[in-house]
Amino acid sequence: MKKQSIKIGALGLGLFLLVSGLGIGQQEEEQQARLEGKIMDVEQKPLADVEVQFKNLGTGQLMTVKSNKKGDFFIRTLFPGKYLLTAAKEGYVAHNVEVELEAGSAQRITINLAKALSAEQKNQQEAFGSFQKGIELANEKKLDEATAAFRTATELNPNFAEAYINLGMLLFQQMKDDEAEKALLKALELKPDELKTKSALGNLYFEKGRTLLEADKIDEALEQLKLSYSYNPEYSFTNYLLGYAHSKKGNKEEAIKYFEAFLAKEPNSSQAPQVKEIVESLKKQ
Repeated sequence: MKKQSIKIGALGLGLFLLVSGLGIGQQEEEQQARLEGKIMDVEQKPLADVEVQFKNLGTGQLMTVKSNKKGDFFIRTLFPGKYLLTAAKEGYVAHNVEVELEAGSAQRITINLAKALSAEQKNQQEAFGSFQKGIELANEKKLDEATAAFRTATELNPNFAEAYINLGMLLFQQMKDDEAEKALLKALELKPDELKTKSALGNLYFEKGRTLLEADKIDEALEQLKLSYSYNPEYSFTNYLLGYAHSKKGNKEEAIKYFEAFLAKEPNSSQAPQVKEIVESLKKQ
C-alpha cells in the first residue's frame, strides 16, 4: 500500500506542475499585446511584401514582418509600450507611425503607401518650390535673389514656361535686355499663345527701338519696333515711334499709317496735336 500511495503522490505532483505551467503561460500572454493591420496604395489596392518594422521606443528592440497577398500583416508577441512602426516597399514612400500598446490589447491599423516620385517629378517639385520663392523675393524687392530663384527653377524644369516669363521680366527690369529676350523667347516657345509673354517681348523691343531712335540709328530702330509691333500691336506708342521712324526714313505712306493708328488709340494724348500736324504735312507732300 505504501508504494501505491507514493505513485499517486508523484502523479499528483506532476499534474500540479502541469497546471501551474499553464497558468504562467496565460499570465505571459495576458501581459503581451497584439497588432495587426492592412497596407494599401492610395487607390485602396492591397500591397504585398511590404516590410513592416516595429521598434520598441523604450528598449530599442526591433521586430519585422511582411504583408501577405491581401496586404495584411500580424504580430502577436509584442510587449506593452510605445512603438515606431515603419512600412517600406521599393518604389513607394516609406510610412512611419507611432503606436502605443497596452497589456492584453489588440489593435488594428490601416496604412496607405504613396508611390515614390521619379527623378523628373522630384525636379518638377523642387522647381515649383524655387519658383514660389522667386515670387516672394520679387515682392520683397530682392531682385537679384529672385532672379537666381527663377533661374534655378528653369534649370530644374526646362519646360517651366512661367518661370521663364518671370525670369525674363525681372532681367528686363534690371536692363539686361539680351538675357531677358532669351528667357522670354523660350517662354513663348513653350507657350505660344501666352499674352503676358507677348506683351513683355513687345515692351522689350519697344525700349530697344526707342533707345536706337534716340541714337539716330533709324534702320536698327525700325527692326526692333517692327518686332515690338508684331508681339503687341495694340500698344499705341509703338505706332507712334514707327510713324516717327518711317517719317525719318522718308516712307511717307508708312508714316501716315502708323501715326493715324496712334491717333485712333490716343486721340487725347499730349502728343496728338503734334502728330496731327505731321500727318497733315505728310499728306501735302
